[in-house]
Amino acid sequence: MSLSPYQFQLLTSSSRDICNNFEHFYTYFNLLINEKLTTFTPCSVHFNHRMHILSLNEHLTSQQSIWLFIEHNSLYLNELFPDKHQVFIFRDVFLMALSTTLKSKFTLAVRKAWQNILHVFTNMVLARVHGYSNVISMQQYRNRFQESKSFNGKLRRDP
Repeated sequence: MSLSPYQFQLLTSSSRDICNNFEHFYTYFNLLINEKLTTFTPCSVHFNHRMHILSLNEHLTSQQSIWLFIEHNSLYLNELFPDKHQVFIFRDVFLMALSTTLKSKFTLAVRKAWQNILHVFTNMVLARVHGYSNVISMQQYRNRFQESKSFNGKLRRDP
């Protein structure tokens, strides 16, 4: 999934707004995440969520920068998301905190851009942390297609 130049521009400008008003965003994010995700690890010396969330917000503008963030913070993400369903809750809470922080600037186009990039982030985290992927290789697809084609052929020939 790729972003249009317009969506990239919207993400960049709204990300800048979030960074400028980060205390409000982080406070609301923290309240929501503690309510929705009871197993979320609280802040400590090892888990400086503020620093990682700010860094994530700055990297959520392109797929390459998201991948760099995930590679650089893989240990943190492994500890943060022991269950793959927590990634989806994190994505939803992040989007809610964005809508509250941006208020009137959170238009339908901005919301769609953030939904797209958070969807990419979620898929990348699932692939990196949990080894889950919804992508199959072309060879695997061809093999399955050939198997279904031969199976269907046998059924048609049988009386």
